[in-house]
Amino acid sequence: RGHMETRDIEIRRNIVERGLMAVKEFATENLRLVAWSAVGLVAAVLLVTVGYMVYDSRQEADLARFEKILDDFQGIQYPTETERAAAIEKTAAELIAVSDAAYWGYARRNGRYVAAGLYFEAGMYDKALESYLLFVDRSSRSFFAPMALQQAARSLESLDRNKEALDIYRRLEKEYADSAVADQVLYDAGRLHQMEGDLFKARESFNRVIALFPKSPFARKARERLMLLGLMETKR
Repeated sequence: RGHMETRDIEIRRNIVERGLMAVKEFATENLRLVAWSAVGLVAAVLLVTVGYMVYDSRQEADLARFEKILDDFQGIQYPTETERAAAIEKTAAELIAVSDAAYWGYARRNGRYVAAGLYFEAGMYDKALESYLLFVDRSSRSFFAPMALQQAARSLESLDRNKEALDIYRRLEKEYADSAVADQVLYDAGRLHQMEGDLFKARESFNRVIALFPKSPFARKARERLMLLGLMETKR
């Protein structure tokens, strides 16, 4: 048995030695090719390293600018609502400028969403709408995308553009049916249908909330809406 193990070791060693010799012979016969391949590999490694360093540095610089703009805004008390609204508009515009100038990173991905929230808070619904929609176009797979569309619909509702808001709710139901705001989206769609006088679609939306999200607080609100609709129809 010992003789067989020794033989197996020798066979494996011979295979390894032959392989190393073949590599050595290839390198010797193709020295120039091997040298250029090595140079190319080193250059590729250096390029990737430098690229990562540039990416990381640029991302940190963009984020630092972004955070400073927000800190400057939050660090000041504004004596009047007019001054606060002007500061919000200025801050949002600066955040958008940083976001649009960035190539990657948090500022690029979420700048428009944060700015839209500021516009919405200040009642600048047309600008909020624009920024929410641009954010979704840029980051359609973001966790915040369905929330941005929901806020866009609310902006449209505040601008008395309910039919366009309903178009966005239909898009939400189609593209983001499993989102964290899916129950509220269905409820809001039903509420808008009711406002527009389409009671059939209103009931349909409210019933879907109850069926799909029975434990949601919006299911309770949907039941209350359905009860009111029933009372209204009874009185007729």
